[in-house]
Amino acid sequence: MHKKAGLLVVVCFVAMAGLLALQAFWIVKYYHVTKLNFEKEVNLAFEDGIKKELGLRCDTIQKIVENKILDTNTFNISARFDKNDKKYVYTISTKADVKDKFSSSFSLADYSKALPRNKRDTNVRRHVAAALALLMRDEDLEQHIIYYRTQKLGVFMNEQAMKYQFDTTRLRSAFNIYLKERNINVPYRFMVKKVDSTNNKGVANAKLAESYPVITKSFATYRYTDNQRFVRAMFKSPSSYIVSRIGLILFSSLAMILVISGCMILILKSLFREKRLSAIKNDFISNITHEFKTPIATVLVAIEALKDKAVLADEEKTRRYLAHAKTETERLNLLVDKVMNLSIYQDESMVIKKENIHFDEIIEGLIKLHQLSEHKQISIDYENKSGVSIVNADKIQFQHAINNVLDNALKYSKAAVKLKVSISLKDNFLVIRLQDDGIGIAEQEISLVFEKFYRVGTGNNHLVKGHGLGLSYVKQIMEQHAGWVRIESKPEYGTTLILGWPI
Repeated sequence: MHKKAGLLVVVCFVAMAGLLALQAFWIVKYYHVTKLNFEKEVNLAFEDGIKKELGLRCDTIQKIVENKILDTNTFNISARFDKNDKKYVYTISTKADVKDKFSSSFSLADYSKALPRNKRDTNVRRHVAAALALLMRDEDLEQHIIYYRTQKLGVFMNEQAMKYQFDTTRLRSAFNIYLKERNINVPYRFMVKKVDSTNNKGVANAKLAESYPVITKSFATYRYTDNQRFVRAMFKSPSSYIVSRIGLILFSSLAMILVISGCMILILKSLFREKRLSAIKNDFISNITHEFKTPIATVLVAIEALKDKAVLADEEKTRRYLAHAKTETERLNLLVDKVMNLSIYQDESMVIKKENIHFDEIIEGLIKLHQLSEHKQISIDYENKSGVSIVNADKIQFQHAINNVLDNALKYSKAAVKLKVSISLKDNFLVIRLQDDGIGIAEQEISLVFEKFYRVGTGNNHLVKGHGLGLSYVKQIMEQHAGWVRIESKPEYGTTLILGWPI
């Protein structure tokens, strides 16, 4: 049985370790996959943010250039009809220098109108200015090249491009939008450098990579006035993002492990409980058999002695042998009661029949019984200071409670037993104190002695015969009588067990 139980424990732990290892493997793998996905998402968001930042700058410059072209103090706009292409060609020239000019139809195949004579009508001029500004945005700003279509316009365009250069504040606002769309809320900062590479996303600085484990690829800023020519986004540990993605898997795995662990623990506890009960049963049978044999043997000896005519002729010897036989029969009766009450321990139900009993007679009778049955030098001092001699209780259960306490006190006492039993009244309770000078109970064990089958011992050794049921039974009796039981003890200084019976 012991080997099988040990093997089952090993199998359970191996199975649990295997399950934990498997779950850990998949969680770690999913963690790395999610981290790679995080890197991919932040790079996409960063690229979108870079484009958005450039788009915002281009929008601003395009509008400024359009308004500048419309400035009649700076530029003239004229139109001529091209007979071959059958559409108007528009020319923008610098007012201060008519040779500084640029002509184009701006690919406006669906728009070809002459300039109105009424100069207040600016619709055509606005179309031309908007088309040229859009052309300059597409071919110049977005390609990071300034074409001097006219010297004046080229210089102005360059001035605006220098004025509205790349800016991390503008980039942060745009970048945050795309991060939010991807539900990414991980702290980050920008790294701007004069020299970097857009062909890879690696960073040689190991210390920096340790603080910021996720760093995006580099993008050129085309900012040539200072050292901010390349930019990256550096993220702190993405653990919060990853946990939010694998949270369901992680918590479901943990829940499953806890459930399976709980089931295994319950199974093992049940197994060891059954094993413990089996050992207790064998111990109980061994002990109770020994205790049955002692009074039976004594009675048989007394009966054999009484068969002798010489003994029968001696009245003193006859009375003594009969007294021994009666005492041992009463003891045997108590043992039988103990065995019968085992079924009561199982379902914890006892039917009590309360009556007014003279407890002095019961206690004194039990004291005499134990003095005769114990092979020890016993001194029991009994004193009733309560002023009453009757208590309302179940007589049999009262007798069992006192007998079990006396039995425990004598079993766990030294060779010479000194026991003091005193009765008093307190708060409408009949208080019975049984004080011994035995081996005592350690403080950590006091709360356990009322549990079924618990026995005070040294390690796994029990130096005193017993069943571990006595005090559990006493507690049950006291609770059913609406009373209480308490223990005061200290190792080597004895134990005091106090019973409170309601009166």
